[in-house]
Amino acid sequence: MIYDAIVIGAGAAALFFGALNKDKLNILMLERNDRVGKKLLTTGNGRCNYTNTKLNENPYNDKDFTLYMIEKYGYEAIKNKFQVMGIYPYMEEDRVYPMSLQASSVLDVLRYENERNNVNIKIDVFVKSFHKDGDIFIIKDQNANIYKSKSLVIACGGAAMPKFGSDANLFKQIKELGISVIDTKPALVPYECDYKYLKHLDGLRVKAKLSLKKAGKIIKDDVDDVLFTKYGLSGPTVFQLSRYISGKESAYKFSVDFFYTFNEDELFSILSDRKKDIGYKSLDDFFIGLIHKRLIIPVLDRLGLVKETNAKKLSDKDLHKIINILKDFELDIIKNKGYGIGQISLGGVATKEINAKTMESMKINGLYFIGEVIDIDGPCGGYNLSFAWLSAMAAYDDIKLRCKAW
Repeated sequence: MIYDAIVIGAGAAALFFGALNKDKLNILMLERNDRVGKKLLTTGNGRCNYTNTKLNENPYNDKDFTLYMIEKYGYEAIKNKFQVMGIYPYMEEDRVYPMSLQASSVLDVLRYENERNNVNIKIDVFVKSFHKDGDIFIIKDQNANIYKSKSLVIACGGAAMPKFGSDANLFKQIKELGISVIDTKPALVPYECDYKYLKHLDGLRVKAKLSLKKAGKIIKDDVDDVLFTKYGLSGPTVFQLSRYISGKESAYKFSVDFFYTFNEDELFSILSDRKKDIGYKSLDDFFIGLIHKRLIIPVLDRLGLVKETNAKKLSDKDLHKIINILKDFELDIIKNKGYGIGQISLGGVATKEINAKTMESMKINGLYFIGEVIDIDGPCGGYNLSFAWLSAMAAYDDIKLRCKAW
């Protein structure tokens, strides 16, 4: 039997591709796991932040590549397609979740639509090889079973979640077809840092401005929650900035601004008034009510003063030093926490070799790439899932036209 399309992988992009199949194309989906959509269940902390109302701002690493898809489909198309499947949006600022606040709801409706559209899904199938023979793609699995199709859609994911099958295992075979693949690395990932008070600060969550620095210069900053852990830093700000770290990770530093809503003059005024009002207190009491208790010891350590010091002894120079500490609290980066911890991976099939309108390979007719297997990444907030949906729509629309022409 020759299928209209075979899809390798049954994650978010693949399942959405199948859910679009109202034309009842003859589609086969091959999934290496014993269940489909495992990684999808972990998105949005189990709530599935499936898109973002600001999608049209195009916050991706290759804006030229994603522009056409966003203009043709965009946020409204994603919202509407999910709504007709039964997923109504629940908004938290610009982030969009299913009203049930369950990632399982998104997976359930996608599975239902694939079944309704007669998509044939085979689980526990590990693709060992694929190639094109004339106009037909030949796929072989671990049991030497052969599958044939007119189109091949690779939706195997990147390298972010090895335990769910996203381990870049097909990239070697993709390269053997003469297609360029950018090396992968974890992203939207926590980082290990070198700082002696990390165990003391473990679990502290603050809203702050986090800056990424290299050679003393700020590369990028972000305002959101910063989470101190026993190994380093985590939280939304760290995830966002991780996309801008390349090369030697230890060349970078994180800098926390605990008082990002105040400039230095305003903070000096606050500290001066505090010194006048409660200068009779020791420093460990002086900071209570101004900063989190667990920050007091680290601040005093950097200040070079003992906690018993009377606050009235603080000079203007000391106050300025406190300001610098509170607005530029640096931590040296050691390394990221690796695949399986990071939410996505950077890298993948080079966009320069993919038709941005159709997701078809520019080198091999009928070969398509969708989702995280492509070298496209966006920030936290539903953007990476949005790209999965957008790329699936672009590929499906083109394959549908090809099938009509056959």
